Amino acid sequence: MKYLRKTQAKFSLTLTAIALIILLVMPIGCGKKAEKPTPTPAAKPEPAADTVGNVPHISDIHFNPFYDTTLLPQLIAAKVNQWESIFQTSEIKDFGAVNKNETNYTLLVSSLKDMAKTSKKPDFIIFTGDFIAHEFPDKFKQHAPEGSDYDTFVEKTIEFVVLMFEKYFPDTPVYISLGNNDCYAGDYQIIPEGKFLKKTTPIFLFKFLENPENRSSFSATYLVGGYFTVAPRGTENTLIISLNSIFFSPKHKNTATYDPGKRQLDWFEKQLVFAQQKKQKAWLLLHIPPGTNVYTSVHKNQYTPMWKPGYNDRFISLVKTYAPVITAAFCGHTHMDDFRVLVDPQTSQAISFVRIAPAVSPQFGNNPGYLQMCYDRQAFSLKNYVLYYLNLEITDPTWAKEYAFNDVYGQTSITAATMLTVYQAMKTDPAVRKSYMDYYNVSDRPHPSLTEANWKAYWCGIGNWTQTTFESCNSTD
Repeated sequence: MKYLRKTQAKFSLTLTAIALIILLVMPIGCGKKAEKPTPTPAAKPEPAADTVGNVPHISDIHFNPFYDTTLLPQLIAAKVNQWESIFQTSEIKDFGAVNKNETNYTLLVSSLKDMAKTSKKPDFIIFTGDFIAHEFPDKFKQHAPEGSDYDTFVEKTIEFVVLMFEKYFPDTPVYISLGNNDCYAGDYQIIPEGKFLKKTTPIFLFKFLENPENRSSFSATYLVGGYFTVAPRGTENTLIISLNSIFFSPKHKNTATYDPGKRQLDWFEKQLVFAQQKKQKAWLLLHIPPGTNVYTSVHKNQYTPMWKPGYNDRFISLVKTYAPVITAAFCGHTHMDDFRVLVDPQTSQAISFVRIAPAVSPQFGNNPGYLQMCYDRQAFSLKNYVLYYLNLEITDPTWAKEYAFNDVYGQTSITAATMLTVYQAMKTDPAVRKSYMDYYNVSDRPHPSLTEANWKAYWCGIGNWTQTTFESCNSTD
């Protein structure tokens, strides 16, 4: 019996040691550090494990299949499932450079592989647009053999990015919003009810959406204007509403006999009414954020909106009216790590917020980055996020954690109210402002756009979504 007790004790100690090793080496989500586990304080109980999920947010990939032009004839001739093996023959193996390159094969694979590493079993993924590179028509015309089919090459490029998501996140739904480069006709020129929407419908329908209900709701409106609703996996009584914000942009030239922006906002209002009646919570996906284009307004010294004022004003009104339904909104487009918070001018209370993800493409003075977000599945609200980035300014860069929101900004959740707290602290607390400025272009230094001289304009852009309020904020001390 003594020998048996000793054997049992040794076995128990061995199991304990193995468990501790697993805890120390396994990746831990939601911004927690992989350190020795500590008891949860009784005064601040955490939700049960099954109520917390994780969702990666990635944006502005801008995949550039022209980065090695010697491969282009093979890519045009090959089926899309052969593209990866073609890219692997390229002699260009680096990631590209900040301010010079867009996403090549090496950077695309590295981004998705690291995202899969930091999020083993995401509930779903959100991708807020721009699958393909800037100036895609010009690059194709310059480098493709004469007589090549441009539209087919665009479709194959988008499908290749989709296949890469499938490779690294098998069986994980991906919910998207279209970017301004995601079309045939050129930047911002997506056509309502056009060929691009028809041809890309099956690509997203059968590879990104996992159940018949979502496929039905997706195809019903994506074919019309590239917007849709889906019920996210892993949650109950929740909704994701994806808007095609390209229709709202002053750069969009409408070729339809009707106003696609107005039609979409009419549809959006109906979705919010239905959600309110069903007591649902919703996340919004958009590519272009509402409000001010701060970069252009500052550097061209002329106010420039992201959206046409009529669309912007109506969107603000709808968000105010249905604020209890909308728990978060997500965008991309600016390529920077940023946010917006909608404030009620009468009460000075926060109404809603928009989280803007940085780009994978490093073309506009940012390091590549993506977000790993953890959220409460029951409340459909964000708890924290960690931003991971690739510092292209150093030799042999590797993906690393840049920061966790709660650690840097001293919050315990991400809501309109906590984002307002951070926004207000940026004006009065130099340390908070420095954090925002350091992370804005994903730790690429020196800042090419945001400086001590103009930071206030960027600050005003966060909380002032109309020309009148922005200019009033930016002109006062």
